[in-house]
Amino acid sequence: MVIITGDGVIARVNRQTEKLFGYRREELIGRPVETLMPERFRHPHIAHRQAYAAKPELRAMGSGLDLFGLRKDGFEFPIDVSISPMPFEARVLLVSAIRDMTAHRRLEEKLRARTRELEEADRQKDQLLSAVAHELRSPLGVLTNVAQLLNSPQSGAALYQWASGALERQTAHMSRMVEDLLDLARIRRGKLTLHLESIDLRAIAERGVEMSRPLIDAGKHSLEVALPPDPLPVSGDPGRLVQVVSNLLNNAAKFTPERGHIRLTLAREDGLAAVRVRDDGKGISKEMLSRVFDIFTQVDPAGVDRAGGLGIGLALVRQLVELHGGTVEAFSDGPGQGSEFVVRLPLLPKRPEPQNQTLPLAWPKAAY
Repeated sequence: MVIITGDGVIARVNRQTEKLFGYRREELIGRPVETLMPERFRHPHIAHRQAYAAKPELRAMGSGLDLFGLRKDGFEFPIDVSISPMPFEARVLLVSAIRDMTAHRRLEEKLRARTRELEEADRQKDQLLSAVAHELRSPLGVLTNVAQLLNSPQSGAALYQWASGALERQTAHMSRMVEDLLDLARIRRGKLTLHLESIDLRAIAERGVEMSRPLIDAGKHSLEVALPPDPLPVSGDPGRLVQVVSNLLNNAAKFTPERGHIRLTLAREDGLAAVRVRDDGKGISKEMLSRVFDIFTQVDPAGVDRAGGLGIGLALVRQLVELHGGTVEAFSDGPGQGSEFVVRLPLLPKRPEPQNQTLPLAWPKAAY
């Protein structure tokens, strides 16, 4: 509670005011009430205060406004103020009730943040349903055509062979999509378990290339693989790290025009194992670089010609790499300039070299 005169001078304060603003009572009495507010609010407040003193009435001052108090030590904090006139002898004093709104504002911000999270979750759910429907349409269309052709009286050995390959490709595509969705759900719920072991990252890279080879070949891309001569030992889940490498290669293959070039390199960098996947494809705009690992993000510099997929491959890469204690970054000079993804993982310490045993200087004499 702060009681001020009509000309804005502090006449009385209570103990809570001393505690809230950090002043002793005698330091405030006789000073302008603007002492308790930040500099930027003082001049406008004088005009408001004079207008109120000319026609005083009970009212709250905080409605729709961001009001701040200023402590003696210079710390600002949000406040709510209600003011009422109090007749005293031949004059009218103004009584201000000031509340510290710090906890209230924090709660409001938490509620706003939670609301944004729920809105984003709802948006992602709608986006997921749309993406899944879009991605299922193509393989289901192929399966429908295969079924109709197999029921045709003209079906022969060549058609059966083609149908077998089509069924295998489309079911594999749908299986990968389902597995990606399940993996993402497991990670989000904290249910994904890693089976860690000591592995050579070079073997992981080779297996990742094998998994991505069909998509790379389909795009008629050239793939250059550069592996170091020495092992790169890391602690990791082999299956999940293969998934990381293959997802990065698949991403490069999807967003690189036909007959493009993709390069996979492994190296030691600053005491870490670095996996680099570079392509000369569509590239990534500066605005998209910060979002490229977000779920359901489709990187397309032109805004059209989606490359397909659910947009969760890179999101899975980031989640899996972070579960392994590593980091992943994306680099690009812009649309049409290609892109590079760099995964860095902790290296296991080198095993000590075996020491050569020293033979005894004197051999025991043979017994004859």
